[in-house]
Amino acid sequence: MKKTNAIYFYGIIAAVILILIYTFADTQANDSYVEKLTKFRNEKDEFFKNSDESPLVKKEGFTELNYFPPDLTYRIKANIELTQDTSRLKIRMTGGEVENFIKYGYATFKLRDKDHKLLLLLRMDEEGGKDELFLPFTDKTNGFETYGGGRYLDLELDNNEELIIDFNFAYNPFCAYNDNFTCPIPPAENQLDIEIKAGEKEFIK
Repeated sequence: MKKTNAIYFYGIIAAVILILIYTFADTQANDSYVEKLTKFRNEKDEFFKNSDESPLVKKEGFTELNYFPPDLTYRIKANIELTQDTSRLKIRMTGGEVENFIKYGYATFKLRDKDHKLLLLLRMDEEGGKDELFLPFTDKTNGFETYGGGRYLDLELDNNEELIIDFNFAYNPFCAYNDNFTCPIPPAENQLDIEIKAGEKEFIK
């Protein structure tokens, strides 16, 4: 997002992410899953190459973003622990300012034989209303295979007890491509102590 519009930086593709993520109920990386994920990634590449809203400073020579191969190990059914504190939470941005979010609850799940707990946030629109569920996170690949500042997921609730977290759709914030954008910094409690080898890799400028 640009510094004048800190939160809504993936408007065109966010809806596509949500539609695709929750279409897949299989437990194996079948052809349908791979085909749909590949289609999403190809459309995102086209957006980056051709859209006036692209964050790329130089589109010339750009062909595609880098991703880990699809791996349904990282498509997880998580339980939700709703928080009793629904007050606004100020999240620090890469530009030094803060943005308001709402604490929704915690996603708890097991991955790589470890229990994990991540804070789920609700974005606020300019009028203070609730927007989509937002999960910024870091993991052990940051600064090596993935963007050092962490990655994001946009999530959709089926109910208030569980949701699907598909790290194959983890994406970089716009500030990973262009320093003129400012982005939410994942909170300390969303630092995963494992490698998430799924989703988008680091962009080489």
